[in-house]
Amino acid sequence: EYETALEELKSSNEELVSVNEELQSANEELEAAKEEMQSVNEELHTVNAELNNKILALDRANSDLHNLFESSNVATLFLDPKLAIRSFTPLMERIFNILPSDRGRPITDLSSHFILPSFTQDISRVLAGAAPIERRVEHTESGADYLVRFAPYRHGESQRIEGAVVTFVDVTELSQAEHRQRILIAELLHRTRNLLTVVQAMAVQTLGRGAPLKSFTTRLASIGRVQSLISESRHEEVDLGELIRIELEAHAAEHGEQVTVGGPPVRLNLERVQALALALHELATNAVKYGALKDGTGRLAVHWTLEKGEQDSTTLVLLWEESGVAMPADVSRHGYGRQLIEKSLRYSLQAKAEMSFGADGVCCRIEVPLARKGSLYGGNGTLPVGRPGQPLPAAPDDPLRSDPV
Repeated sequence: EYETALEELKSSNEELVSVNEELQSANEELEAAKEEMQSVNEELHTVNAELNNKILALDRANSDLHNLFESSNVATLFLDPKLAIRSFTPLMERIFNILPSDRGRPITDLSSHFILPSFTQDISRVLAGAAPIERRVEHTESGADYLVRFAPYRHGESQRIEGAVVTFVDVTELSQAEHRQRILIAELLHRTRNLLTVVQAMAVQTLGRGAPLKSFTTRLASIGRVQSLISESRHEEVDLGELIRIELEAHAAEHGEQVTVGGPPVRLNLERVQALALALHELATNAVKYGALKDGTGRLAVHWTLEKGEQDSTTLVLLWEESGVAMPADVSRHGYGRQLIEKSLRYSLQAKAEMSFGADGVCCRIEVPLARKGSLYGGNGTLPVGRPGQPLPAAPDDPLRSDPV
């Protein structure tokens, strides 16, 4: 019995040792798990801190946007692809009759104080990827003028279109200023035409009638036509094709088989219009008196192109080409018209003008530098008139003579 009890004790001891080893192994696993939990806890603290920072940044961004919308005088409306209202600025409530409870409703279900017949079509075009669209509309109650701009709502780095942004900007003061400016310009042009009439009458009284007076008055008439064209233009720019057309029509040279005119749309500011109009007048006068428009046998082609240069600069290249003309033996005479074309354009517009005389007609090439990329052709980026320290080219002793160019 003693031996049996001893063996049982040994067996129990071995089991206890085995259990102790298992407990030690389990303890080690718990220690490892504890360390992992601590590591996970530290990571969670780090992630939580990052999330808190992002939440604070989002709160600041949201606050900045809210203050921006509150401080700006721009009513903004955000729409989803189905034209449902996502959100809007406070100013939108006043001018478009939108309530906070209208979020989620289609904008087409609401009435407004604006006449917008193409509202839905403009939004659809923007959602389809078209460029932003701008329109001027009038507020039916207040009579204020607004500039409405439709632009796509792009999301994330993919720039995927997920809706539209519609903004309303009050431009009443700008419209009133433009109206006053148009009135002042119209009055100025009217007085300019009256002044040209007075100058013409004084010339008649001073010089008497004859070829010199006729040449002088035709140049004055050219300036008057330009003034009329400017007054009819809604902007401070004139279309080059229209300028050429009125000059040819003034010389009874309408577009037909004898005359061809063509080129891309080019709008010129007032400075360039005045200088080019005088040059075109001299060319047209010479063509009627001595060149392609003297009779029905000649041909005149007026074409222009836009050529790109360095640093996104653009140059207008205009070609005046006559053909079917019996050229005189001596073409070396330089009348005032030719001097005006070849020299005055260079000083007033920094342009290049070159006259060449072929076997059957005159060819004139005029190169005028236009504004660089970022503004309209002939916009605010005007060139200086003349060069510092250098006078404009002087006219010959008899500035009114009508020599061929």
